[in-house]
Amino acid sequence: MSEITDYGVTVEEYLDGLAAGIDILELKRLETSGIPTDLALELMAIMPKVVDGTATPEEIVRGLLIMSPSGRKQLEQTNLTD
Repeated sequence: MSEITDYGVTVEEYLDGLAAGIDILELKRLETSGIPTDLALELMAIMPKVVDGTATPEEIVRGLLIMSPSGRKQLEQTNLTD
C-alpha cells in the first residue's frame, strides 16, 4: 500500500487548481522531490503527451532532464546564461 503524504492542500485549493487545469497535488509532489515550480509545470504538460505517444523526441528528452537532478542543474545553468 502506498504511503499517504499530506501536502497541505485544501479541497478548495485542489478544486481551484483543477478548474485552472493544474493538478495541485501532483505539482506539490514534484516540488517536494526538488523540481522547481516552473519546471514541474512544464513536466506536467509533457507527461500526458508521453503517455499518449504524441510527445516529440525533444519533449521526451526535456522531460527526462527535468526529472533528473543533474539534468535540472544543467537546465537551470542554461537558463541563467540565456
